[in-house]
Amino acid sequence: MKKYLLLDADGVTIPASTYFSTRYANEFGIPVEILLPFFKNEFLECQIGKKDLKEVLGKYLQSWQWNKSIDDLLQYWFEDGAMPVADIMAVVKMARDEGTQTYLATDQEKYRAEYLWNTLVLCKHFDGSLFSHVIGSCKNDPVYWTRVLQLLGNPDPSEVEFWDDDEKVVAVAKNAGIDAHFFTTAEEFKRLVLVSCNHIK
Repeated sequence: MKKYLLLDADGVTIPASTYFSTRYANEFGIPVEILLPFFKNEFLECQIGKKDLKEVLGKYLQSWQWNKSIDDLLQYWFEDGAMPVADIMAVVKMARDEGTQTYLATDQEKYRAEYLWNTLVLCKHFDGSLFSHVIGSCKNDPVYWTRVLQLLGNPDPSEVEFWDDDEKVVAVAKNAGIDAHFFTTAEEFKRLVLVSCNHIK
């Protein structure tokens, strides 16, 4: 039995959705090229806790033609299709019932992290969270995994199972010794996790 089960958020725990920049551009008629500079620069710093999303967004509202508050923008952003996948949550519960510790391992700035954890109440499904903004690096950085193992109490990396829908992230985790898997379907996820939890012999 694995001691730890780590799951990505978008594309695993909650369904993958259209990128916010693409959705916003389509709905408001703003060229996506106007939105991308923010996401390729300052947003990345928000994800590792170096900048505050609300503080940096203000200077972009005019070019994005957003005439409401920043809080309204974040609500519009975060509420898009963000509901946990019932089949995934059922497997997480089974793993927890078997004694496996479960964690949400995801690249998030602090406001969406709070939304996922408390508003969507993922805190009730997982034993803990491993948000990039707290750790100070993203999952595609080996430093993230070094710090994750430290936070978990320095277990043997092979005792940690991780699922993500980004193959590059999976490769980085594997290089750290993590038992990392590329997520494709809920059915495959369920089959392999239940095997590792000794539900299936």
